[in-house]
Amino acid sequence: MIPARFEYARATSLDDALAKLKAANGGGKFIAGGHSLVPLMKLRLSEPQVLIDITRIPDLAGIRERDGKITIGAGTVHHDVATSSLLRERCPIVSEAAATIGDAQVRNRGTLGGSIAHADPSADMPP
Repeated sequence: MIPARFEYARATSLDDALAKLKAANGGGKFIAGGHSLVPLMKLRLSEPQVLIDITRIPDLAGIRERDGKITIGAGTVHHDVATSSLLRERCPIVSEAAATIGDAQVRNRGTLGGSIAHADPSADMPP
């Protein structure tokens, strides 16, 4: 199927993304990798009026350790989780799980946050 018409907007910061979402008056959806959202759109199970691309917001991606805690940003792609030396050392099960998700294309575009936010039953990471 073909998705319904929608507008596309690229956010440059978290504040910009939230402003664009507010301006969409309930008709906006964030997209980064799109591996959960795009199939829903193709089946017209989700018909956002505006897609707000958050891929290039630097604060949303990355794996960091601070004060003995590791954080993984929602915009971090599965490949980065799978290949992180920090995660391989400190949380190897997370790194190993990410390495088995989909194929190379999915791991390089799909994000941890998208998998969790959509709670897609066929997604690999949430279970």
